[in-house]
Amino acid sequence: MPPSPSVAAGTHVDAVPTPALIVDERRLHANLDRAQAYADAHGVTLRPHAKTHKSPALAREQIERGAVGICVAKLGEAETFAAAGIDDLVMANTTVGEGNARRAARLAGRVRFAIGADHPQQLRELSAAATAEGVDLRVRIEVDTGAGRGGQPPEAVPALAALARELPGLRLEGLYTYEGYTYDAADAAALRERHLAAQRTLTNVVERVESSFEAPPVVSMGSTPSLAAEVPLLPGITEIRPGTSIFFDAAQAALAGGLEQCAAHVLATVVSRVGPRAILDAGSKSLTTDTRAAGVCATRGHGVLLETGGVVARLSEEHGVVEGDDADGLSVGQRVRIVPNHVCPVVNLFERLIVVRDGRVVRVLPVATRGRVD
Repeated sequence: MPPSPSVAAGTHVDAVPTPALIVDERRLHANLDRAQAYADAHGVTLRPHAKTHKSPALAREQIERGAVGICVAKLGEAETFAAAGIDDLVMANTTVGEGNARRAARLAGRVRFAIGADHPQQLRELSAAATAEGVDLRVRIEVDTGAGRGGQPPEAVPALAALARELPGLRLEGLYTYEGYTYDAADAAALRERHLAAQRTLTNVVERVESSFEAPPVVSMGSTPSLAAEVPLLPGITEIRPGTSIFFDAAQAALAGGLEQCAAHVLATVVSRVGPRAILDAGSKSLTTDTRAAGVCATRGHGVLLETGGVVARLSEEHGVVEGDDADGLSVGQRVRIVPNHVCPVVNLFERLIVVRDGRVVRVLPVATRGRVD
């Protein structure tokens, strides 16, 4: 497969081939500073989730600003970041199988690495792998505080923590949760209360399992809305893991201060006008199909046109369709910037992040863990 057309530093953004994923450097830096300031103000460590940006270069910028390390979703991501020199990693996700357990143990032999667990079988496999590799593997127990996804309910955590403490080769490091179910809260006040409720649930569990820890445990919350809405962190929380906060997106805009806070845009071109429709060259291969139907983070369509506030109403593989009044004023050849509904899967669709300042390309970053779903 031939490489994508090169884009050199100094290129004007109008000469960048579309569709392209553009990152506004000034907004990026403001968002990085905002996340670190939130963590510092609450006296907690910041461990950003790198599944959003998938870039070792951006991970290094986060660490240089004060982040303790990064968070990843998959072993493949952890391996890629470790190879790039990022040496403090947490996989806030679970895995199963002897092969994956050995990969986790080998990572622990190379860098500071911890992995999530929420089932006895996972712990036993991780223990066997760590023992075979001759390493101590740090583990964190995932607690379900209301998301109904991964994690054990609070009442089941003490037994799981006790098992982790007993198994050879494992070191029980802490507890974590993902409180992403807050996204569909009716308004900012309801979102705030849901986040606080999740914090209370997690800290209450910590009190029940403190005897299982050899050292003060890491107590880790994840998700961007609490940061965007400036929800206070309760005593006992020690770490936060926001991901989307580096870029923000249309789902976060109402909480983050509007679309002007969104650093990542899909640059697209209007390639045709057909009656009341404007046809863009960015379809489902460039924009996510994710939508949020209701709540404070509700979105319309498949992305918001930054210049006009109109939405991409429909997607096919290669085309996005802007319809009706939203298409007014759009002409063939015109370039538009689309703020994605959910930026994380959009980044995964592109080979590179094109960072711009004042209309000029300043650097091009490979999306290093694109497609690392293993």
